[in-house]
Amino acid sequence: MESKKHLLMEFANPIRIEILQQLNFSPLSFTDVSKKLDISNSEVSRHLNRLIEQKLVEKEIGSKKLKLTTFGELMVTIFAPLDFIFHHAEYFQEHDLLNLPTSVIRDIDQLSDSQLIKGTGNVMLKLQEITESLKEDVWVMTDQAFPFGKEMMNTRYIVPPEMAKYRPNIKNVNRSTIARVLPRISTALLIADGDVGMLFFPDNHGNPDFSEGFYVSQEDKLGMEFILRIWNYYWEKGDIITDLPTFF
Repeated sequence: MESKKHLLMEFANPIRIEILQQLNFSPLSFTDVSKKLDISNSEVSRHLNRLIEQKLVEKEIGSKKLKLTTFGELMVTIFAPLDFIFHHAEYFQEHDLLNLPTSVIRDIDQLSDSQLIKGTGNVMLKLQEITESLKEDVWVMTDQAFPFGKEMMNTRYIVPPEMAKYRPNIKNVNRSTIARVLPRISTALLIADGDVGMLFFPDNHGNPDFSEGFYVSQEDKLGMEFILRIWNYYWEKGDIITDLPTFF
């Protein structure tokens, strides 16, 4: 038990966490670590000795570089989503992710380069910015009637049954529109042209919270991959409908 306590203590220090994360990208020399973290050589030595002692880090054979052990790689992989959740602890204390598959939750750190937009006004401005830049395709999962479509767009919707009661009036509006129905929408999202997105997790009552959302930019490939996984998960679960809703 004492050894487990010491091991967990290595992940309680932000400098050692940063060292492990840097080594997870590639092996580094002692000097590289010092420069990347902007800390003294003596401090680097102290932290690395602790990580080596716990068999998280080792010297690379035939070079002066340090690398993660296989055990270190495993621990960093497991710790990454926890680190992301800790970083946004206040947000996740007020939101529920348990409707998502466990495999998706485990990869939530793929949102690490996303931007958490706070405040309904700021969220609406960001959504407006996204919709104004739309070119051909938009995918929307929501429980709210919201005009995301544009003239001659390819659109996909995932909506709850109560929104499917609307009859379509989409002639000369959208190039194509496909919709699927889920009994309940808890997580909401928007994907624009396959490379920009917004993701809204549910509050603790299970309703999409549009007052805060994670914005994924065009450069954030991992974040977009994460949002697409969520979309595909719910798209496969949804029932195809022929009476398409119109939000205009």
